[in-house]
Amino acid sequence: MSIRPSYAPFRIHVSGDFYNQIYFDAWVEYARQNPNRIFYAYTKSLNYWVQRLGDIPPNLSLTASRGGRFDALIDMYGLKEARVVFSEAEASELGLAIDHDDSHAVDNNGQSFALLLHGTQPAGSEASKALQALKASGTKFSYSR
Repeated sequence: MSIRPSYAPFRIHVSGDFYNQIYFDAWVEYARQNPNRIFYAYTKSLNYWVQRLGDIPPNLSLTASRGGRFDALIDMYGLKEARVVFSEAEASELGLAIDHDDSHAVDNNGQSFALLLHGTQPAGSEASKALQALKASGTKFSYSR
């Protein structure tokens, strides 16, 4: 892999995910070989993560994204996760801080956090109504650059 050197945290996959164990292991090894750089990723490929629980270097922060086939592994192994919530009140009820800038994802402290609902949602859905409410309240919820 060839990534420009930098001290800024590097997000693995802006979209997409780890597609097999070899690919996951390659990122683990790349992070290990670059200890002065922070790497972070959101993933639903929890099966690859739990296979290497004892091998993840401290400069690689992984966050489970609930909503995949391997969600049971989140609770089974106490994985850090991001919960998508419809409102700040919902995050508060869950006792989760909201990550507005990926700082919680970058932090490798193992603490789960919330993300406010974002992206395009089906018209008329509860998620779509929640987005409209966020917009109406002036709440920052977009994760664009």
